[in-house]
Amino acid sequence: MSSKIKVRQAVEEEINWINKQYAEIAFKPSEFNNEYIVIAEIEGKKCGLGRLVKINKHHTELGGIYVFNSYRGLGIAEAIVSFLCINNPYSNAVIWCLPFENLKNFYGKFGFMQSSIKPPQEVLAKHEWCNTGGIYLKKVLLLSKQS
Repeated sequence: MSSKIKVRQAVEEEINWINKQYAEIAFKPSEFNNEYIVIAEIEGKKCGLGRLVKINKHHTELGGIYVFNSYRGLGIAEAIVSFLCINNPYSNAVIWCLPFENLKNFYGKFGFMQSSIKPPQEVLAKHEWCNTGGIYLKKVLLLSKQS
C-alpha cells in the first residue's frame, strides 16, 4: 500500500459520515458550520479525520483526531494535526487540545504544552467531562498553543 497521505477539508455532505465515525469511538459529534473538519485519505480511501472547533474569536479547540485501525502507524495522525495547525482558519487564537495522557509527547511536537492561560468555560467543561464521565479509561490532558 502506498503511504501517500492526502488531507483535505471535509464538505458539508460528509457530516453524517463524520459523525458516524465519531459516534463509534464516543467522541462528541461535529457541527459543520462551527468547525474546520478535515479527512485524511490514502489512494482515495478515507483513513482518518480531525477538526478545529471555533469557541470564540480568541479560542479554538483541536480535536477529534482519529485514525482508523487498519491505517495506524503510517503517520496519518501527524499529517492531520500538521494540516490543521498550518491551515487553521481561526488565526490569532489560542488552540486548546485535550489529548489522552499517553499522547502528550506527540502533541508536544506541534507546540502544545500545559499552559498558565485560563481556558474558556467550554474547554474546562469538556476536560472535566472527559475525565469524569466514565467514558474514557485514560486520563485526558489540557494543553494549548498560540496559533
